[in-house]
Amino acid sequence: MAFIDWVLHPTELWAAFWYVMRHAPPDEKTMQLQVSGDMKRCYDFLEMTSRSFAAVIQELNPKLRDGICLFYLVLRGLDTI
Repeated sequence: MAFIDWVLHPTELWAAFWYVMRHAPPDEKTMQLQVSGDMKRCYDFLEMTSRSFAAVIQELNPKLRDGICLFYLVLRGLDTI
């Protein structure tokens, strides 16, 4: 079924190919981030909490990334209480 979708939407196949070729896995991105020890711990918690959303956050502009990471973790913490 996925093959049929790619045949009908070749731009999605092209985008998926370039995403896989150009982007490092989330674990590598966390290691490459130039953050303090505390923020590194936050990114580790983010990986444990939501791996799919962690990948999205790590793609953000560096000016937004730390704030959104903290905000997401706080909201997830409040959601579990």
